[in-house]
This record gives sequence, C-alpha cells and structure tokens, in this order.
Amino acid sequence: MTRFMERDGVVFRPVEEEDKEFLRKLINHENVRDTIGMAPKPKNLKDEEEHVELASEQDDAAYFLIEYEGEKVGTISLENINRDYRRCHLGLSIHPDYHGQGIGTTSVQMITDYAFKDLNMHKVRGGYLEHNPASKRIMEKAGFQEEGIEREFKLVDGGWKDVIWMSILEQEWRE
Repeated sequence: MTRFMERDGVVFRPVEEEDKEFLRKLINHENVRDTIGMAPKPKNLKDEEEHVELASEQDDAAYFLIEYEGEKVGTISLENINRDYRRCHLGLSIHPDYHGQGIGTTSVQMITDYAFKDLNMHKVRGGYLEHNPASKRIMEKAGFQEEGIEREFKLVDGGWKDVIWMSILEQEWRE
C-alpha cells in the first residue's frame, strides 16, 4: 500500500478497491451517519465502488483512507478545491471505536498542512453538526475558528440540524 503521509502513527493512503467494505460499514455506522447527516438510505457495496472510482478521478478533491497502527479507522478529504480562490472544504469521518485517541486531531492537522504547503490554499473550511462538539474540539486544536451557523442545514433522523462552519486561513496556520 502506498503511504501518502504519516505522523504519530496516523497514515493517509489512497482509497483502494479493497477498502469498499470498510467504507460501507463506516458510512452506515449509526454514530457516523448521525454526525455527518447522511441521507437516510443505506449505502451498499455498489455505491461504495462508484464513490471510490469517482474519488480517484476528481481533480478538485483529495480523498484518503486513514490508518492507525495498521488498522483502517476512517477517511479524510479536501473537496471543492478551488485553485482560483485558493480554498477547499475539509471532511473527516473516524470510526467510533477509535474516538478519543487523538486520531482526528492529528488527521486534521496533517490535511491542513497539506492544503497550505502542497496545494497553496488560502482557506480551509469545515463544518460540524450542532450535536457534535467533538468535531468542534478537533478543528479548534488545529487552529480553526468559528465563522457562523447555517440553520437547518441537514436532515438527521427526521429532524433538521444546524451546521457550524469553521475555517483556518493561511496566515493563521503560519502563526
């Protein structure tokens, strides 16, 4: 397996065909779906195959599998990479079995470094649903600041949830 980036036991690598079962289980995990506001339909292996194929073909996204101590633990991405305006959107999902171990924080720091150093971004933005303060803490530890609230942005288990947007600017990252 090709390692793209590594720090403190956290490894980013390209998503590969054999990862689709893990990805399906991750996205269907009740606690993961609840924190990212996925549409209430099950994701099957065919959906994951298409997702893996599309992710590898996109030039406006960087999508990685996260491994920790040899285990698949989650995914991280930079999406909507806009090279003209030098901005992108961060996405992170860590399997609940691996919460509280610093994997999310290290991963966000790593992908933020990549965005600014390698992709020459000016701004990285991410959001979390109002009932997910753990994501807020992860982004704060990586230097992100709150920008604002988008009301009733996602439907989660039949109820509308606000998303709180956070970002970090290149100059803030350099400090």
